[in-house]
Amino acid sequence: MGIGRREFLRLTSLALAGLLIDPLKAVAINENVYVNKKFGILFHIPQDWGFIEVKDFEKLKRAQIIGEGLDETIDEIWEELGNPICIATKYYQDKPEYKGVFSPTITLNITPKEELECLGYETFEELIEISEYGISEILKEFKVIKRYEPFLMSNCKFFEYDAEYLFEHVEINEPLKVELKVLRAEHNGFYYDFNFHQSKTQNQYADTEFENFKKSIKLI
Repeated sequence: MGIGRREFLRLTSLALAGLLIDPLKAVAINENVYVNKKFGILFHIPQDWGFIEVKDFEKLKRAQIIGEGLDETIDEIWEELGNPICIATKYYQDKPEYKGVFSPTITLNITPKEELECLGYETFEELIEISEYGISEILKEFKVIKRYEPFLMSNCKFFEYDAEYLFEHVEINEPLKVELKVLRAEHNGFYYDFNFHQSKTQNQYADTEFENFKKSIKLI
């Protein structure tokens, strides 16, 4: 259902007050506020975090080690996963002191429903199960550790679970345990997929930031 067009426009106007906006652009960012008019979504990222340009995601992909032992090539795996439309991270600046440090990160993928119909699922819950299996084939030692009851947010039904996996990166000597929270919704012909990554092993956690982010999500 969403919050309705009028309420969404009101919140958008408040969030982007004082910002010169190109009316033809679908995406607007005002400090820590992200608005995407094409997909009808608004949210606030944590203070002092920053956005990563999606074009720079190619560099990040090359540094992460995934999919070892699969038949597909790394390029084929990333093509199937698709690029997120938004990436927000704590250590968004490229500084020497951040080398080898895991940065708590939030990503958002939005996929048209028709792109996934070939998977043969009947319900959104079945699609989530298929997705979990696919992730387990890509991320080392991926496992779901907690599932939550579905809940309403912006009048939309969301599914949430916690997982963990071993993160492998060219700048980190040993695989690093990472905690992952996944938040998913089906709305207006699209699947919304939020992923929240943190590593308590490196003392890089952001539970409070993640909860505040969740509360800020608005869907039209």
